[in-house]
Amino acid sequence: MPRNDFLSRIDQRLDQLVASPEALACGSAPGPRAGVIIALSGGPDSVAMLLAAHSWSARTGRPVAAAHLNHQLRGDAADGDAEFCRDLCRRLDIPLFVECADPRPVARARGQGLEEAGRHLRRQFCEGLLAGHPEYSWLATGHHRDDQVETVLMRLFRGTGPEGLRGIRPVSGVWLHPLLGVERGEILAFLAAVGQPWRTDATNETGDNTRARLRRELLPLLRGIFGPGCAGGPARLAELWDDDLAILDQLTTEWLAACASPDGSLQVAALNGLLPAAARRVLRRWLTACGARDIERIHVENIRSWLATGTSGSTVSLPGGGEIAREFDRIRWRETTNGAAARRFAGDYRIVVQAAPAAADPRARGLAEGAGEPADETTWHLTCPADALHGNLQVRAPRRGDRLQPFGLPGTKKLSDLLREHRVTRDDRKDVLVVADDEGILWVVGLARAERTRLLPSPCRTVTISVVKRVDSNQTREDNR
Repeated sequence: MPRNDFLSRIDQRLDQLVASPEALACGSAPGPRAGVIIALSGGPDSVAMLLAAHSWSARTGRPVAAAHLNHQLRGDAADGDAEFCRDLCRRLDIPLFVECADPRPVARARGQGLEEAGRHLRRQFCEGLLAGHPEYSWLATGHHRDDQVETVLMRLFRGTGPEGLRGIRPVSGVWLHPLLGVERGEILAFLAAVGQPWRTDATNETGDNTRARLRRELLPLLRGIFGPGCAGGPARLAELWDDDLAILDQLTTEWLAACASPDGSLQVAALNGLLPAAARRVLRRWLTACGARDIERIHVENIRSWLATGTSGSTVSLPGGGEIAREFDRIRWRETTNGAAARRFAGDYRIVVQAAPAAADPRARGLAEGAGEPADETTWHLTCPADALHGNLQVRAPRRGDRLQPFGLPGTKKLSDLLREHRVTRDDRKDVLVVADDEGILWVVGLARAERTRLLPSPCRTVTISVVKRVDSNQTREDNR
């Protein structure tokens, strides 16, 4: 394709972005021949981006590929988009990765709109390609200046903070946006000049999603009030904020260093000593580095309130599968599973009671087991007199008001006191398993056994209680959610 001013500007912009510190920090082992995958929908913006990347590849020798995700929401039209992308990439001799994924189940599961769920699937698909194809280090989209205007306005009316007013960043992780300085009209003029067709998704103009309505209803109204050039204002605001926030980012790095411990935790006193705005920025930076997702202002404010009153062992749950735990004068991030802490659940275990095998000295065996002998990480055994058991046995989590009579004590003790003596933190008590019958607790698995389970020299019959993890426990919990 003959070079023109548009192609020259965009492939130079690609040069700038792949050489930027942000891109070099995030690219997957980028080298002098590291390439770019273009997110290709078939619309005018992504088609123009692909043509510019093709020109850039011819000039630099870096590889370029395209990725198309068919959401299967528009029937034949969606299939037509995929076929168009195949034809275009075949003509340009550019590799194309195609996948189909329906966003409707994702939208239901994540409580999102179809547009947001579709974006999640596209990002997941494209980022997965980088992991499997080391010759590519970055992903690029066709987002342009008009998209930037719409993004900033939507975030403004939703009450975003300074970070949100940055809009779409030129480099965001492994994602590059070389067209941010180009208006959509210029893109359409370029495609018309080179005779390149494109696909049209009618829902982009007529749909009921927020972006489509803003484009169709609000922007014409604003142009009527402030003049045809007013839409550039939000894009300029994003650029100005980006420059100013670069200074705040540097300060945040210094504040975080003052609060962080070598093990990755944060010191509560140092964090509480910062101004509120600084503490919020430090928490956001730290949570992002830990892997937290979907963190909003309300979550940060909840953490700050909790830090003022929370005690050691308490936790705060966060969206996306994570929580913060307080350990005395520090806080630590912990991964969780499906939004719940990955730990023991009493419902995952069952009790098996069997006659104890004959032994020369049953008491010796019981003493050897102590508070319950772990056969492995899924099974514990305890041998005790058969007449110590009364009624139905159950394995459960500790409850408020639980008491038991430990070995050697004439009376009972609060389970909470016993756990504190064993230095089990309040949060780790969720891992404790209790075996109880109709008379109360007889075994705190792995920690303590009740006086009535003591084995004495006598001819009494003995039994072995086993707490065994169910083989299908993970699936059972999934089915019950």
